[in-house]
Amino acid sequence: MTTSSFPPLLSILIFWPVLGAILVAAVGKSHPERARYWALGVALVELIPAVLLLVLFDWSKDGMQLEELVGWLPAFGLAYHVGVDGISVFLVALTALLAVVALLLSWDDAAGRRPAYAGLVLLLEAGVIGAFAALDLVLFFVFWEAMLVPMYLLTGVLGGPRRVYAALKFFLYTSAGSLIMLAGILVVRFAQPTPTGAGSFDIQALAATPLPPGTQGWLFFAFALAFAIKVPLFPLHNWLVDLYSQSPLGALVLATMLVKVGAYGFLRIAIPLFPDAARGAAPLISILAVVSILYGAMLALAQRDLVRLLAFSSMSHMGFVMLGIFALNMQGIQGASIQLINHGVTVGALFAIAALIRRRTRTLELNRLGGLSARWPILAGFFLLVLFSSVGLPGLNSFVGEFLILLGAFGSNVTLGILAALGIILAAVYLLNAYRRAMWGEPRSEVSGADLRWPEIVALAPLAALVVFIGVFPSTILQPLAGPADAIVRGVTRPSSPEPSDGASAGFPAVVDGSIDLPVVADSSVRQGEPNLGARVTTASCSAYSPEWMAPVAFPQWRTAPVAFP
Repeated sequence: MTTSSFPPLLSILIFWPVLGAILVAAVGKSHPERARYWALGVALVELIPAVLLLVLFDWSKDGMQLEELVGWLPAFGLAYHVGVDGISVFLVALTALLAVVALLLSWDDAAGRRPAYAGLVLLLEAGVIGAFAALDLVLFFVFWEAMLVPMYLLTGVLGGPRRVYAALKFFLYTSAGSLIMLAGILVVRFAQPTPTGAGSFDIQALAATPLPPGTQGWLFFAFALAFAIKVPLFPLHNWLVDLYSQSPLGALVLATMLVKVGAYGFLRIAIPLFPDAARGAAPLISILAVVSILYGAMLALAQRDLVRLLAFSSMSHMGFVMLGIFALNMQGIQGASIQLINHGVTVGALFAIAALIRRRTRTLELNRLGGLSARWPILAGFFLLVLFSSVGLPGLNSFVGEFLILLGAFGSNVTLGILAALGIILAAVYLLNAYRRAMWGEPRSEVSGADLRWPEIVALAPLAALVVFIGVFPSTILQPLAGPADAIVRGVTRPSSPEPSDGASAGFPAVVDGSIDLPVVADSSVRQGEPNLGARVTTASCSAYSPEWMAPVAFPQWRTAPVAFP
């Protein structure tokens, strides 16, 4: 069977960087200095199908779109099946943008090895986009492994003094999780036939026919372990700081998308395929998420190096994403989904700024920095904007994601919600303190060069624009995320599950397309004469409750749902 959207944008987005990497390698043999120009050209051309992807995507529809399905090994149930929904379409486009930023900011780096650096960045881009678009388990695994290889080589070959140790540690952690996930993929294939009776690795078909609850536990563990390592979730985080501190800083602008693939794996695979096991594991994973938030924040407070501080900050903020996902309600999953996008924008920009600071000062030790804002006011301005985004300042992109995550967390477990909120306070402390030490006071380091050059401004400007745009108009992103989030919540709370759900109806209603669903009780438990608590809240005339940037959370205008009495 062969079906494909035209033009095949996703295939172009996946394989054009691969062809570009081959071209860069060929050019680099005879003209090493030209390799960076070719690589940047390939990345810029990649933006064309990325923009077309956003233009052709039908924002009024839910479910997968722009799908491409080609039989790969039909006898074994393997297919090349890719597509995007309201979550992955943003992540794919963001990955293409970050690849351009990574190459622009590395213009003067990796001297002597520019062809290798540029080619590996393009291969990393292809692997990450493929993982976000894959709708077949084996195909997802192929891209999952493909994106690890260039990251390993970028660190092990082009990294810092302890690059071999960091790359080996990264390889051991991720390969262990990958092997266990591969075993789980094979078991799923033979344990769960599709409705047609033929075995398949198709993620959508497998999600439509979940395994019996008693057989989901170990399979969920196999996938969750691999994804938790990649996030990283405490206590599987040890590889992160070593990798980030030893990798080329420019590459980290794109490499931060690796951790997004881990969280995305929970949304796309682990929860939809094993809903009962996910519901059972939710309390434990939520606790680990809160530990990640607080532990990462405390370690960030103790850092003297800006990159290590940002690495622990990334771990803490990804803990918020995991907390939102395993709140298993609408607010939490919507908040986690938009926070995946926000985290890519904000952390990518922070690592970009760190790379620019080190290029000018030859250090990232906070004790040796100081007074940089007087010398480079444009760089300081970008840094302050992105830093305010990371601490969740209202009106910037991260605020709405963290707000919805905390709303979902309080609806699931009030204690965990309170503890997670402390992480926001700690983030403000360590990030503002880092800015003070680096940008204010007397200069304590030798500085060279002028303020930001035009290629650096061009690289940072789109990320800064997204920080403001998503913060002011979050409904632009939240509305497309509502459909996928609602599908996840409905799957994990389906009536066939043997245990009652504590997801979307646990304390807080679900936000869907500008409305809030409350449970409607319409069975024998409702006695005649008793009020019906089920209702639907619309967003009509809701400006008094919520400004535009907080849509679709809205002031309730009740419309009573019908009730059938015995």
